[in-house]
Amino acid sequence: MNIQHIRWLHEELEQWREEGLISEEQSHRLQAKYGFIPKEGPSWTRLITVLGGAALILLGIILLFAGYWYGFSPNGRFDWSLVILLLAIAIVGGGVWKAKPASMVAEAITVIYMAILTTSTLLVADTYYTGEHMGLYVLIILCCSLPIIYILDSALGMILYLIGVLGWSFSSHPLNAWVGPAAVGGLLLVAVPYYIRRFGQYQQVKDPLLVSVSWAFVGAIFGEVFFTLSTYEPQMNLFFISVLGAVTYGLGTLEKKITLLALPCKGVGAIALLYTIVEGTYISTWIRIGESSMVWWLWLCMLLSLGVAFLVLRRLVLAKRIESCIGLIPFVVFVCYIVTVSGATPILTSILFNAYVLVAALGTFIRGTLVKKVSLLNSSILTLIAMFGARFFDPSFTFVERGVSFLVLGIIVLGINAIYLWRKGKQRATMNQRVRQARRQVADVSALETPMETQVVTEETKTVESEVAMKEEER
Repeated sequence: MNIQHIRWLHEELEQWREEGLISEEQSHRLQAKYGFIPKEGPSWTRLITVLGGAALILLGIILLFAGYWYGFSPNGRFDWSLVILLLAIAIVGGGVWKAKPASMVAEAITVIYMAILTTSTLLVADTYYTGEHMGLYVLIILCCSLPIIYILDSALGMILYLIGVLGWSFSSHPLNAWVGPAAVGGLLLVAVPYYIRRFGQYQQVKDPLLVSVSWAFVGAIFGEVFFTLSTYEPQMNLFFISVLGAVTYGLGTLEKKITLLALPCKGVGAIALLYTIVEGTYISTWIRIGESSMVWWLWLCMLLSLGVAFLVLRRLVLAKRIESCIGLIPFVVFVCYIVTVSGATPILTSILFNAYVLVAALGTFIRGTLVKKVSLLNSSILTLIAMFGARFFDPSFTFVERGVSFLVLGIIVLGINAIYLWRKGKQRATMNQRVRQARRQVADVSALETPMETQVVTEETKTVESEVAMKEEER
């Protein structure tokens, strides 16, 4: 029993004893068994509060320096940047010396170090006007942070590291002048040993932060794929993201035993599929694909990817999962590619893709209604929102067409929620009716038991009185 439950039990025991639910002896026994409150370290809430206070102090110092920053000479600004960097190194040194790896103190020290390192790097870049090479700055920060993350075994540090890799992948800065997708892939590879080691420790000791690390790791992998495709073969982005999203979501749905990866795979896979739906509804996407040249080895890679998607789809079908309609998305996208390259108009391709999305959303909604599963209803609504919401950014649609699309979407969403609330209210009324019937039965049983007890007591009283009368007559 955790500390919050023990404290709640202390508060409730006295009330239970006064209400007669438990006896005094039972109250003492429960206190003796669960009453000891163990010593605990600082909670995450307390740690976040302390870090927030430290961040405010640091922000105040930075703002004070900002007021006089450009009053210093370039060498003076560089010296102050070095002082800030030495402060970060001193903090890390104290953490390596005293802090226990993977503890909350180690996590806090790693986060502070990465924040100060980022500040120092950007200040040096501003001092000497090195240009907008954000990819190079991120590379420096990540490479200097990774050893500390391994030494202190910091999960928060690894999460920030992977978020940096993910943000780097989606950055609009011209990264290829310095680094490209190969460097991003290398940063992911050097993080794999950390994840394997932490995953092995998770089998013995539950690690709540490892789920967040899994989310960041899966997201960074998707970012690397998106970055690579956008750099070398942008016309293939839609297809391969759809394959990766469907396969990842399908595996997260099927592999329930590996709970550590199931939810991140489903979540990130769903985001990738939403991207596929939004991107596939644009007519400009199919115009760009129709104008691009696709060599034979790209078609070969597409067929091999569809083979992997088919294996996952087969498992979904055998398991009789409604998610099999999601596993069909890569095949639909592949057919749309063939139709587009064959000379069909982009409007026709977009209509075919949107028609499948509508059918899949309708099937998911019907299935969710039949099995009374809210997650399926929400996924169908989210799919419709993504498809119709994309119309707002589609330049091929006029304002009138966009207005009609949003009106239809709003009516669909409100209608679905009205049906859901009606069914929920009906279910609540049924349950309340059952409770009322149960209370009536209890009241009836109590009413029957009371006269019977009274009759027994009366008969016993009469028996005692008759015995007393007989004894008095004998005397």
